[in-house]
Amino acid sequence: MGTGSVDYLAKDGRGYITLNRPDKKNAMSNAMWRQLMEAYDKAEEDDDVRVVVLQGAGDDFCAGHDFSEVGDMTKGGGAKAADGGNRRPSQRAKLAFDKEYVERFQRIFSSLKPTLALTKGYCLGGGLYLSESCDLVIAADTTRMGHPEQRLGLSGAAYFDAWEIVTLGARKARELLLMAEIWTADEALAAGLVNRVVPLKDLNEVGEQWAEKIVRLPRDGIAMGKASTSLALEMLGVNGQFTYGPLLHTLATNIRYEPGEFNFMKVKRDSGVKASTHGREEFYKKDGDKADGE
Repeated sequence: MGTGSVDYLAKDGRGYITLNRPDKKNAMSNAMWRQLMEAYDKAEEDDDVRVVVLQGAGDDFCAGHDFSEVGDMTKGGGAKAADGGNRRPSQRAKLAFDKEYVERFQRIFSSLKPTLALTKGYCLGGGLYLSESCDLVIAADTTRMGHPEQRLGLSGAAYFDAWEIVTLGARKARELLLMAEIWTADEALAAGLVNRVVPLKDLNEVGEQWAEKIVRLPRDGIAMGKASTSLALEMLGVNGQFTYGPLLHTLATNIRYEPGEFNFMKVKRDSGVKASTHGREEFYKKDGDKADGE
């Protein structure tokens, strides 16, 4: 399937957006991120669409970024070195990339159309940010949520710190980021990451029931409700995360690794994506623990 696709279908007042790369657990390539924004533009511009349903093809919602592209995103950001090789990308180039990336989540977060995420299987890293960007989340009992990417050296420099603190409380938000563990669907429900947990076989049916309740509401009422919510979040300072998020991520991805610390980027460069991902989990797990998912 290559870099995957993001499919869009407008029907019966719904705008269905499907992350379609099941062979890679719907890990998002750069091409897919662009298509995702195009899909949200279509839903926003269609007056007949009253709710956006975000879902993943296959067994998973989204396992996050395509790790084969992580670290390559700013290759062109530096001038040629004196020896003819590539210089390290500049902070300016990295910040520009992170700003564009974070704005994608902000686009979903502030959409005038309510978004309902239907999660199942892996919902990790960037995939968890996608679900957090949505107004409502129904999770299948197979859902596994977390930020294992915090073990790459970010250690809390998340794009949704403010939202997570408001939603989960400061203690659970810090646990989610600093422990970098993967929560079951029931654990995610107890913490407040999702609205409801249902058996996998009922996920689409319950999603349709919720979507129908929204579709029956007046179009203008829906728009005003979302605008009011966005204003309230602005007044609470939550939306500030989209301003500081790119800066913190740029700084965090430029950290210095000390002896004995796991350097994901170096292992990825020397041994490839699979070895670096498995190496990360092996490094952090204790004897007898089962390694977390990708």
